[in-house]
Amino acid sequence: MKKILVTGATGLVGKYLKKIIPNANYVSSKDYNLLIQNDVKKMFKELKPEIVIHLAARVGGVHHNIIEPVKYFEENIIMNTLMINESFNNNVKKFLGLLSSCIYPDNIDVYPIKEDCLFNGAPHSDLFSYSYSKRCMAIQINAYRKKFKSNFNYLIPCNLYGEFDKFDEIQGHFVGALISKILVAKKNGQKSIQLFGDGSPLRQFMYAKDLAFIIKEVIDKDIKENFNVGNNENFSILKIAKLALKVCDAETLEIEFDKNKPNGQMRKDIDLSLMNSLLPNFKPTLLKDGLKEVYKKLDKK
Repeated sequence: MKKILVTGATGLVGKYLKKIIPNANYVSSKDYNLLIQNDVKKMFKELKPEIVIHLAARVGGVHHNIIEPVKYFEENIIMNTLMINESFNNNVKKFLGLLSSCIYPDNIDVYPIKEDCLFNGAPHSDLFSYSYSKRCMAIQINAYRKKFKSNFNYLIPCNLYGEFDKFDEIQGHFVGALISKILVAKKNGQKSIQLFGDGSPLRQFMYAKDLAFIIKEVIDKDIKENFNVGNNENFSILKIAKLALKVCDAETLEIEFDKNKPNGQMRKDIDLSLMNSLLPNFKPTLLKDGLKEVYKKLDKK
């Protein structure tokens, strides 16, 4: 078995991946600081990976991205640059990076968005710093492929959710923050929950466990293409919130929208044709089923 290094071990995807690729080396910021070049060099020297799955990133919700744009740009730029460069310097046989569908242009004519539209305009302003840092990783990976024929590629997943998310209103992803709001409201006997915007933006959400499965498939089959990853369901924020209330046995709670807060990108659903051609047997978890799984596990805690 080839030596596999996975960064972001304690993150949303990393914890699921550890269940299906248990023999890899999983590292987090407690093991090595990926923002420090000497730490990254030390990690490669000590672990000697042949395959690198780079999941580590500064991630968070829209609100936190708006108030911390420098952190989201600089930290992602630094760690991605160091990881790719050291992978090349240490003769890594395969490097797989994780991007995000928020990096696609905000204003685009055709939906769902195909992979070749990545640079057809600027990303949404609310996630501008994070989005450009991830675009830069795509550019760097493609540059190594072009110049050195390196077996480096990336995946572009839609929004993610799962039991290992940050269930925090500020730093969590939307679904994690939503479920957290619902649980707090139930516990405190509240009559409603409040969400940003007006509920009209459309979103694809993928169970992070499914993404972990796809990552394993990419490694096992040595798939070389860069491609979108996601779920065909594309629902409004309002519909997702109603689904979550039903799953959490909280349908009596009212949903209030703060229209003074941003909606974020109105639509960003991604085309999954390439994913389906590469992985024809993959069947993503339906949102209602994934939400049930997450809620059941959280409700036991």
